[in-house]
Amino acid sequence: MRRIALTAAVGAFACVTAAGCGTTVTGARQEGPAPTATMKTPDTGAPALAADPAALAGMVRRDPSVSADVREDLEPCTAGDADDDSDGTSPSDASDATYPLDTDSGDLTSGDGPDLVVNVTTCGDGLGIAAYVYRMTGTKYRCVFADERSPVYGSVINGRLQVVHEVYRTDDAVAYPTGEETVTYAWHATHFLQVSRSYFDFGAKTPTAKPEPTSTEPAPLPSSEPLDPGLPSDTDPTASPSRTPSAAAEPKSSAGVARVGSASGGR
Repeated sequence: MRRIALTAAVGAFACVTAAGCGTTVTGARQEGPAPTATMKTPDTGAPALAADPAALAGMVRRDPSVSADVREDLEPCTAGDADDDSDGTSPSDASDATYPLDTDSGDLTSGDGPDLVVNVTTCGDGLGIAAYVYRMTGTKYRCVFADERSPVYGSVINGRLQVVHEVYRTDDAVAYPTGEETVTYAWHATHFLQVSRSYFDFGAKTPTAKPEPTSTEPAPLPSSEPLDPGLPSDTDPTASPSRTPSAAAEPKSSAGVARVGSASGGR
Protein backbone atom coordinates (compact mmCIF):
# COMPACT_ATOMS: atom_id res chain seq x y z
CA MET A 1 0.00 0.00 0.00
CA ARG A 2 1.89 2.96 -1.33
CA ARG A 3 0.16 5.90 0.30
CA ILE A 4 -0.65 4.65 3.79
CA ALA A 5 2.16 6.47 5.63
CA LEU A 6 1.29 9.75 3.94
CA THR A 7 -2.40 9.31 4.67
CA ALA A 8 -1.69 8.58 8.32
CA ALA A 9 0.56 11.60 8.68
CA VAL A 10 -1.93 14.00 7.10
CA GLY A 11 -4.87 12.48 9.01
CA ALA A 12 -3.18 12.60 12.39
CA PHE A 13 -2.01 16.17 11.75
CA ALA A 14 -5.60 17.15 10.92
CA CYS A 15 -6.74 15.59 14.19
CA VAL A 16 -4.15 17.60 16.09
CA THR A 17 -4.71 20.95 14.38
CA ALA A 18 -8.42 20.93 13.63
CA ALA A 19 -10.21 18.49 15.91
CA GLY A 20 -9.07 19.77 19.28
CA CYS A 21 -7.51 16.49 20.38
CA GLY A 22 -5.82 17.94 23.46
CA THR A 23 -3.63 20.89 24.31
CA THR A 24 -0.53 18.81 25.04
CA VAL A 25 -0.15 17.61 21.46
CA THR A 26 2.68 19.22 19.53
CA GLY A 27 2.76 17.22 16.30
CA ALA A 28 1.93 13.91 14.64
CA ARG A 29 3.64 10.64 13.80
CA GLN A 30 3.46 9.06 10.37
CA GLU A 31 2.14 5.79 11.72
CA GLY A 32 0.55 4.23 14.76
CA PRO A 33 -1.80 1.50 15.96
CA ALA A 34 -5.51 1.43 15.36
CA PRO A 35 -7.45 3.21 18.11
CA THR A 36 -8.59 1.01 20.97
CA ALA A 37 -12.04 -0.27 20.09
CA THR A 38 -14.69 -0.40 22.81
CA MET A 39 -15.64 -4.01 23.54
CA LYS A 40 -18.91 -4.82 21.80
CA THR A 41 -21.32 -7.74 21.69
CA PRO A 42 -21.21 -9.70 18.40
CA ASP A 43 -24.06 -8.63 16.13
CA THR A 44 -25.95 -11.68 14.90
CA GLY A 45 -28.05 -9.50 12.59
CA ALA A 46 -25.13 -8.23 10.53
CA PRO A 47 -25.90 -7.81 6.81
CA ALA A 48 -24.55 -10.44 4.42
CA LEU A 49 -22.23 -7.86 2.90
CA ALA A 50 -20.20 -7.83 6.15
CA ALA A 51 -19.28 -11.48 5.56
CA ASP A 52 -18.19 -11.00 1.94
CA PRO A 53 -14.96 -8.94 2.06
CA ALA A 54 -14.45 -9.06 -1.71
CA ALA A 55 -17.91 -7.62 -2.40
CA LEU A 56 -17.50 -5.07 0.38
CA ALA A 57 -14.10 -3.92 -0.91
CA GLY A 58 -15.53 -3.70 -4.42
CA MET A 59 -18.42 -1.52 -3.27
CA VAL A 60 -16.10 0.84 -1.36
CA ARG A 61 -13.85 1.12 -4.42
CA ARG A 62 -16.88 2.11 -6.53
CA ASP A 63 -17.90 4.82 -4.08
CA PRO A 64 -16.83 8.23 -5.48
CA SER A 65 -17.11 9.80 -2.02
CA VAL A 66 -14.19 7.64 -0.81
CA SER A 67 -10.80 9.26 -1.40
CA ALA A 68 -8.85 8.07 -4.43
CA ASP A 69 -5.94 6.92 -2.24
CA VAL A 70 -8.17 4.66 -0.13
CA ARG A 71 -9.93 3.23 -3.18
CA GLU A 72 -6.68 2.53 -5.01
CA ASP A 73 -5.04 0.84 -2.04
CA LEU A 74 -8.00 -1.32 -1.04
CA GLU A 75 -6.61 -4.60 -2.36
CA PRO A 76 -6.19 -8.11 -0.85
CA CYS A 77 -3.51 -8.22 1.83
CA THR A 78 -1.82 -11.30 0.37
CA ALA A 79 -0.50 -10.86 -3.17
CA GLY A 80 -2.35 -13.12 -5.58
CA ASP A 81 -5.30 -13.77 -3.25
CA ALA A 82 -7.81 -12.82 -5.90
CA ASP A 83 -5.98 -13.04 -9.22
CA ASP A 84 -3.43 -15.86 -9.06
CA ASP A 85 -3.81 -17.96 -12.20
CA SER A 86 -0.13 -18.68 -12.81
CA ASP A 87 -0.71 -22.44 -12.59
CA GLY A 88 -3.14 -22.35 -15.49
CA THR A 89 -6.21 -22.84 -13.32
CA SER A 90 -9.02 -20.37 -12.92
CA PRO A 91 -8.51 -17.59 -10.36
CA SER A 92 -9.22 -18.47 -6.75
CA ASP A 93 -12.50 -17.47 -5.15
CA ALA A 94 -12.09 -13.77 -4.39
CA SER A 95 -14.42 -14.14 -1.40
CA ASP A 96 -11.63 -16.09 0.35
CA ALA A 97 -9.15 -13.21 0.10
CA THR A 98 -8.22 -11.32 3.24
CA TYR A 99 -8.88 -7.62 2.85
CA PRO A 100 -7.79 -4.76 5.17
CA LEU A 101 -11.33 -4.21 6.40
CA ASP A 102 -13.16 -4.36 9.71
CA THR A 103 -16.92 -3.97 10.10
CA ASP A 104 -19.58 -3.34 12.69
CA SER A 105 -23.32 -2.99 12.20
CA GLY A 106 -26.46 -1.82 13.93
CA ASP A 107 -29.48 0.46 13.64
CA LEU A 108 -27.90 3.92 13.50
CA THR A 109 -30.10 5.71 10.95
CA SER A 110 -33.42 3.78 10.85
CA GLY A 111 -32.75 2.78 7.26
CA ASP A 112 -34.13 -0.23 5.38
CA GLY A 113 -31.73 -2.59 7.14
CA PRO A 114 -28.76 -2.60 9.51
CA ASP A 115 -26.29 0.22 8.94
CA LEU A 116 -22.77 -0.95 8.17
CA VAL A 117 -19.70 0.70 9.71
CA VAL A 118 -16.64 -0.01 7.55
CA ASN A 119 -13.09 0.53 8.81
CA VAL A 120 -10.30 0.46 6.22
CA THR A 121 -6.96 -0.50 7.76
CA THR A 122 -3.42 -1.38 6.82
CA CYS A 123 -2.63 -5.05 6.29
CA GLY A 124 0.49 -5.29 8.43
CA ASP A 125 -0.25 -3.42 11.65
CA GLY A 126 -3.99 -2.79 11.54
CA LEU A 127 -3.64 1.00 11.39
CA GLY A 128 -7.08 2.54 10.94
CA ILE A 129 -6.94 4.59 7.75
CA ALA A 130 -10.60 5.56 7.34
CA ALA A 131 -14.06 4.90 8.78
CA TYR A 132 -17.36 5.02 6.89
CA VAL A 133 -21.04 4.44 7.61
CA TYR A 134 -23.20 2.89 4.88
CA ARG A 135 -26.99 3.25 5.17
CA MET A 136 -29.24 0.73 3.46
CA THR A 137 -31.79 2.15 1.01
CA GLY A 138 -33.85 -0.64 -0.51
CA THR A 139 -31.21 -3.22 -1.40
CA LYS A 140 -28.43 -0.66 -1.92
CA TYR A 141 -26.03 1.16 0.36
CA ARG A 142 -25.18 4.85 0.54
CA CYS A 143 -22.27 6.37 2.44
CA VAL A 144 -23.64 8.85 5.00
CA PHE A 145 -20.51 9.39 7.11
CA ALA A 146 -16.79 9.44 6.36
CA ASP A 147 -13.73 10.08 8.53
CA GLU A 148 -10.38 9.74 6.76
CA ARG A 149 -8.24 11.31 9.50
CA SER A 150 -6.10 8.37 10.57
CA PRO A 151 -5.53 6.69 12.95
CA VAL A 152 -9.30 6.19 13.23
CA TYR A 153 -11.74 3.46 14.23
CA GLY A 154 -15.54 3.52 14.06
CA SER A 155 -18.03 1.26 15.83
CA VAL A 156 -21.64 0.97 16.93
CA ILE A 157 -22.08 1.52 20.67
CA ASN A 158 -25.56 1.51 22.19
CA GLY A 159 -27.20 2.46 18.90
CA ARG A 160 -24.86 5.38 18.26
CA LEU A 161 -21.76 5.86 16.15
CA GLN A 162 -18.51 6.07 18.11
CA VAL A 163 -15.35 7.28 16.38
CA VAL A 164 -11.97 7.00 18.12
CA HIS A 165 -8.71 8.72 17.15
CA GLU A 166 -5.31 8.00 18.66
CA VAL A 167 -3.28 11.18 19.24
CA TYR A 168 0.53 11.45 19.06
CA ARG A 169 3.35 13.81 19.90
CA THR A 170 6.12 13.90 17.32
CA ASP A 171 8.39 11.79 19.56
CA ASP A 172 5.81 9.19 20.69
CA ALA A 173 6.60 5.52 20.15
CA VAL A 174 4.13 3.78 17.82
CA ALA A 175 2.74 1.63 20.65
CA TYR A 176 2.33 4.54 23.06
CA PRO A 177 0.15 7.42 21.82
CA THR A 178 -0.16 10.54 23.92
CA GLY A 179 -3.92 10.22 24.20
CA GLU A 180 -7.18 9.15 22.66
CA GLU A 181 -10.10 11.22 21.43
CA THR A 182 -13.59 9.72 21.35
CA VAL A 183 -16.54 11.33 19.58
CA THR A 184 -20.09 9.94 19.69
CA TYR A 185 -22.63 10.76 16.97
CA ALA A 186 -26.41 10.35 16.76
CA TRP A 187 -28.51 10.44 13.59
CA HIS A 188 -30.90 13.37 13.19
CA ALA A 189 -33.07 13.47 10.06
CA THR A 190 -30.39 13.34 7.33
CA HIS A 191 -27.07 13.82 9.16
CA PHE A 192 -25.03 12.71 12.12
CA LEU A 193 -24.58 15.20 14.95
CA GLN A 194 -22.02 15.10 17.74
CA VAL A 195 -23.62 14.29 21.09
CA SER A 196 -20.47 13.82 23.17
CA ARG A 197 -16.73 14.27 22.89
CA SER A 198 -13.92 13.42 25.27
CA TYR A 199 -10.13 13.26 25.45
CA PHE A 200 -8.18 10.67 27.43
CA ASP A 201 -4.62 11.70 28.32
CA PHE A 202 -2.57 8.53 28.79
CA GLY A 203 0.25 10.50 30.41
CA ALA A 204 -1.87 12.13 33.11
CA LYS A 205 -1.21 11.27 36.75
CA THR A 206 -4.76 9.94 37.03
CA PRO A 207 -5.88 9.24 33.42
CA THR A 208 -9.53 10.16 32.98
CA ALA A 209 -11.71 10.79 29.96
CA LYS A 210 -12.37 14.53 30.08
CA PRO A 211 -15.40 15.97 28.28
CA GLU A 212 -14.75 18.47 25.49
CA PRO A 213 -17.11 20.87 23.66
CA THR A 214 -19.11 19.28 20.85
CA SER A 215 -19.75 20.79 17.45
CA THR A 216 -23.29 21.94 16.75
CA GLU A 217 -22.78 21.59 12.99
CA PRO A 218 -23.99 18.39 11.26
CA ALA A 219 -21.25 16.02 10.18
CA PRO A 220 -20.59 16.54 6.44
CA LEU A 221 -22.70 14.24 4.28
CA PRO A 222 -20.49 12.49 1.70
CA SER A 223 -21.35 12.98 -1.97
CA SER A 224 -22.33 9.35 -2.46
CA GLU A 225 -24.99 7.66 -4.54
CA PRO A 226 -26.78 4.40 -3.61
CA LEU A 227 -24.45 1.53 -4.47
CA ASP A 228 -25.26 -2.07 -5.36
CA PRO A 229 -23.45 -4.29 -2.83
CA GLY A 230 -22.38 -6.66 -5.61
CA LEU A 231 -23.47 -9.82 -3.77
CA PRO A 232 -24.53 -13.00 -5.61
CA SER A 233 -28.04 -12.64 -7.00
CA ASP A 234 -29.39 -15.35 -4.70
CA THR A 235 -28.19 -13.53 -1.59
CA ASP A 236 -30.52 -11.28 0.35
CA PRO A 237 -28.45 -8.27 1.55
CA THR A 238 -30.65 -7.97 4.66
CA ALA A 239 -30.26 -11.59 5.73
CA SER A 240 -27.70 -12.99 8.11
CA PRO A 241 -24.83 -14.66 6.24
CA SER A 242 -25.05 -18.41 5.84
CA ARG A 243 -22.66 -20.43 3.72
CA THR A 244 -22.62 -24.21 3.50
CA PRO A 245 -19.47 -25.50 1.73
CA SER A 246 -19.68 -28.52 -0.52
CA ALA A 247 -18.70 -31.81 1.11
CA ALA A 248 -16.06 -32.31 -1.58
CA ALA A 249 -14.59 -28.87 -1.22
CA GLU A 250 -11.23 -28.29 0.41
CA PRO A 251 -11.36 -26.47 3.74
CA LYS A 252 -11.05 -22.77 3.07
CA SER A 253 -9.15 -20.17 5.00
CA SER A 254 -11.32 -17.72 6.87
CA ALA A 255 -12.99 -15.20 4.58
CA GLY A 256 -13.99 -13.07 7.50
CA VAL A 257 -13.02 -9.45 7.85
CA ALA A 258 -9.63 -8.93 9.45
CA ARG A 259 -10.11 -7.42 12.89
CA VAL A 260 -8.18 -4.34 13.85
CA GLY A 261 -5.74 -4.98 16.67
CA SER A 262 -4.49 -2.43 19.13
CA ALA A 263 -0.82 -2.05 19.89
CA SER A 264 -1.38 0.47 22.61
CA GLY A 265 -1.35 -1.92 25.55
CA GLY A 266 0.85 -1.48 28.55
CA ARG A 267 0.37 2.25 28.77
